[in-house]
Amino acid sequence: MRSAVAMILGLLAAGGAVAQPPAASPATPTPPEPQSPSWAQEAALAGFGPAARPPASPITDVLALRGGYFWGHVGTSGRFDSATGVPGTPVNLEYDFGLTPQQRQPRVELIFRLRERSRLRVDFFDLSRSATQTLARPITYGNHTFQTNDVVNSEMDWRETDFTYTYSFLRTERFELGFGPGLHLIQSEGIGAVPARAIREDFSGAGPFVTLALDGTWRLSERWTLTARAQYFDLRVAGQEGALGDYRGELQYRPARHLALGLGFEGLRARLDVRNKNPSGVMKLSVDGPELFVRASL
Repeated sequence: MRSAVAMILGLLAAGGAVAQPPAASPATPTPPEPQSPSWAQEAALAGFGPAARPPASPITDVLALRGGYFWGHVGTSGRFDSATGVPGTPVNLEYDFGLTPQQRQPRVELIFRLRERSRLRVDFFDLSRSATQTLARPITYGNHTFQTNDVVNSEMDWRETDFTYTYSFLRTERFELGFGPGLHLIQSEGIGAVPARAIREDFSGAGPFVTLALDGTWRLSERWTLTARAQYFDLRVAGQEGALGDYRGELQYRPARHLALGLGFEGLRARLDVRNKNPSGVMKLSVDGPELFVRASL
């Protein structure tokens, strides 16, 4: 009896051991699934997002349209010789002929950034004046002599279209300095007439002129930028001499990324000396003054 009970207890113990499940091993942590970048991160990586854009300035603009209003002081002097080479009387067109020394006019300029370091600037200048004045002294003007007390009608026009290319040999986020050639298409005309004596003289000329340009930009802060440029060349060939200089400095304030307001100052110097030709003579032109402008850019 005792052996039977012991056998039953052994079978029950063995069954309990078999029925007991094995101990579970510790679980291995599952790595998190990778998440796709947001559209803003993708745009930044592609170079279009806000994080990839440097502060806006003329250094980063790829296209700019500049419109301004210019207050200029003009000085014009010259000598207009006869067809036979007789020298004319040196004159100051503002004093002797009564042309206004003030010039107020709108100005337009376009700037294209062709490549990261290449820029093309296109601007226009139009100076047109006329006056009627009684002469205080005799003046030999071309083939005629205007006498004292003659009433003279005079006109003076200077039209100029400029194309300037510069390559930036220095370009950082705050500084840019470029150098290159400028092409100036110039047309000028000077007219003097005495209707009472049916006398009229017209001196005109047109042609291209080349200068060398230096163009600099300094971004002072996120909203303020200082720019300056200078162009000049002096040419002497076949009895003719010409010189052209154009100098400008500007301070710009950018209230928005694509808009800037500014104040600038410009000086223009031109000289033409023609000998042994018809017409021949000397003319000098200077224009100086401030300019207020608005600049829209991309």
